[in-house]
Amino acid sequence: MANMEYNQVIEYILQMEKFGIKLGLSNITRLLSYLGNPQNTYPIIHVAGTNGKGSTVAIMESILTAAGYRVGVYTSPHLIDFRERIKIKGRMIEKNYISDFFNSHRKKIESLPITFFEAVTALAFTYFKDEKVDIGLIETGMGGRLDATNVVNPKVVVITNVETEHTRWLGFKVRQIAFEKAGIIKSGVPVITAARNHDARFVIRQVCEQNKSKLISVFDETQWVMKSISRDISEMDIFTRSNKYYNLRLALPGRHQVENAICALIGVELFEQETGMKVSPIAVSQGFQNVHWDGRLQRISESPDIILDVAHNPAAIERISEYFKEFYADKRIIAVFGILSDKDYHKMLKELDKFASVIILTRPMTDRAADLNMLADDIAKIHSNFQVIPMVREAYQSARELCRPDEVILVTGSHYTVGEVLANFQ
Repeated sequence: MANMEYNQVIEYILQMEKFGIKLGLSNITRLLSYLGNPQNTYPIIHVAGTNGKGSTVAIMESILTAAGYRVGVYTSPHLIDFRERIKIKGRMIEKNYISDFFNSHRKKIESLPITFFEAVTALAFTYFKDEKVDIGLIETGMGGRLDATNVVNPKVVVITNVETEHTRWLGFKVRQIAFEKAGIIKSGVPVITAARNHDARFVIRQVCEQNKSKLISVFDETQWVMKSISRDISEMDIFTRSNKYYNLRLALPGRHQVENAICALIGVELFEQETGMKVSPIAVSQGFQNVHWDGRLQRISESPDIILDVAHNPAAIERISEYFKEFYADKRIIAVFGILSDKDYHKMLKELDKFASVIILTRPMTDRAADLNMLADDIAKIHSNFQVIPMVREAYQSARELCRPDEVILVTGSHYTVGEVLANFQ
């Protein structure tokens, strides 16, 4: 078999995505065993949840990096470049490492067969081992219980929140979804959650009791005082069980990020207790201030303000809605909306209708994108001022032409939609 160049390797991996999603751990376990179980060579924090996983990981990464540790981060999906999924100290995995990995192990991968996400998970775990990370921050791809990442033995488990999402795979009820997320809880491993929903918390508590795992809830165990909040920064004091932190300035916009930040902070505190790896209050303060996470209420331009957010379920759109009502209450807002077909676009459009003056429907470049005719039929019942522009780039361009300097453009609905705009913007 001839060796593949980097571009061929990426094409080869993306072809695997066509096999779809296969929930279950037998093949990834086999592959990792063949690779020498790299995931067991460094301590891990494992993160699941409907929304806020990536932001929580980004905050933990920022704190642990400020504390001087070499942090490996595995998240999904990517916005522009596949390599964003696997980073160490904020730097993307090298192209030649990816090529070498797949050229070396292609035979084994094809013999199993392995899905796209399983292959990338094995790549991340092996890279972190070879690069001798101090810590791995691992985000689940979907759900938790049967997710390919659920082969790890973490020091701490984080479940950000639980709301309805990939319903085709995970079931409709919050309890069912909570059960899937709680599937990453391991015997005796402490758990921190920011789940608000009563049913979700009940399930998480039950699974913790079965596993004799200590459970900490952001809302029960922590107090915080918001000192000020602006479009870009939230300033707060946080009092956890183990520490008091004053004048923390969080560089991720939106009130909802405060809960993610506290979740991240307690996750780091628990990790410190479990491993003895020290993190000072100064590192926490620097971590909050230096955190960066693309595609989350990310402002890429001013006059007009252009804001990108990867919200792809109703709960996430509600949080954007709250942010816009707080900081752009008197502004005309033009929304560019492109979404995948398995998402609850009906509820999302209803929420978007509450604060957007104009909605431009578009279709991101993926086979999984929602059909524009269906979106148009749906929105026509609730919102008169909408347009349908199939290409994301053209939809965004049209929004720019419609928008006056004192107005606002929001691009949302999917990582794919935001990724296309970001790629054109750079």
